[in-house]
Amino acid sequence: MSVAEAAPAAPSVAPTVEGEPLLRVAGIHTYYGKSHILDGVSLTVGRAEIVGLLGRNGVGKSTTLKAIAGIVHPRSGAIAFDGQPVAGLAPHTVARLGIAYVPEERRIFPYLTVLENLRTGLDRRGVSKARKAALLDKAYAYFPRLAERRAQFGGTLSGGEQQMLAIARAMMLEPKVILLDEPTEGLMPSMVSQIAQIVGALSREGVAVLLVEQNVPLTLEACRRVYFIEKGVVRHHALAAELSLDHSAIHQYLGV
Repeated sequence: MSVAEAAPAAPSVAPTVEGEPLLRVAGIHTYYGKSHILDGVSLTVGRAEIVGLLGRNGVGKSTTLKAIAGIVHPRSGAIAFDGQPVAGLAPHTVARLGIAYVPEERRIFPYLTVLENLRTGLDRRGVSKARKAALLDKAYAYFPRLAERRAQFGGTLSGGEQQMLAIARAMMLEPKVILLDEPTEGLMPSMVSQIAQIVGALSREGVAVLLVEQNVPLTLEACRRVYFIEKGVVRHHALAAELSLDHSAIHQYLGV
């Protein structure tokens, strides 16, 4: 793995990907009350590409995902998905377009079974019974443990199993991109490895992933490109293959 030793620059424009990107975030500004959280964030995600968003806690990573998902509405800037403007749309509208969001808190339904949780993503207009069955089979193939626990209440699952369920529920929407916020936080190493494998499998099947993750080695291994965000500003971006744990950007923006 080569190491780029040049000092990180502060780009004003997100790097391009081959062809028109699936997702383009251009100069968005968001606020919580009077607090300016995102200060002109720009990034792109290509089709079936895995892109990482790294930074210390509280710098705007989760807010970036929420802005894309429609949970937070940017005050200015633009978000385009598959060539269509989506900034300001309601979360359910964004989801129907093909953007699935898996929050850090997972937000599964604790008093619904695994199957019932999955059906919340399946029971939508235009999905045939045969297609629903195929999607369930696919989720259970990805996560055999969920198949074993399909009748178990979500709230009784382990943390790792709940994360699996959250990702599987997102898969039920047949998204073009999944926004993953800290998917391996608090998980055992074996679970971390499995989540990493699933992220790679999603990309191979044509699903893009925008990954917020504190596990730097996993991010560098899984992602094609990585953005570094600091105080609501994208300060640096690079190919993951150009980075290593001793790279200057890792030290500067993560303190590793």
